Amino acid sequence: MGWKKDRAEIKRLMAARPDPDGRHGDETPQAEAINAELDRKLREQPVWRRARVLYED
Repeated sequence: MGWKKDRAEIKRLMAARPDPDGRHGDETPQAEAINAELDRKLREQPVWRRARVLYED
């Protein structure tokens, strides 16, 4: 998958999280699945891309 598709998928997953900032400790099966998929997608990216996704607007 190309970077643009990966980035769009990562942004979609980040928006789909029930607890986007992680402050409430949402541990429902849905939240766990979304976070696991998001983590997998981010680990596939080089470090500089991970930072770009997480810290850009």
